[in-house]
Amino acid sequence: MTSPATKIYGVTLLEADIRNPMDGSMTLGLIYDGERKAKLEYRWDAEAFTAVFHGHAPSLPFPAHPTELLQRPIAALYALKTDAHRLITDVFQDHPITIDLNK
Repeated sequence: MTSPATKIYGVTLLEADIRNPMDGSMTLGLIYDGERKAKLEYRWDAEAFTAVFHGHAPSLPFPAHPTELLQRPIAALYALKTDAHRLITDVFQDHPITIDLNK
């Protein structure tokens, strides 16, 4: 179990349908202590980007604003993405993804 002082969540890929870099969708799970605590949905195309937080942010083990919980997994994925990763979801094949709310 993660110490409460660390404020770290795991991030898992639940599903993705990325047709090309400018058209797709991706659903991530926010994990703590082996349990999914929230679901993060992202959809985008040439005209719009939508991100939806499914959960109750104030009652999470480490409460945070939903916009922070939606942004940090994307930043973590891009920090680990290399030229070898064709899609952003390919990062999950090589790395465990975590977000640290202390940073």
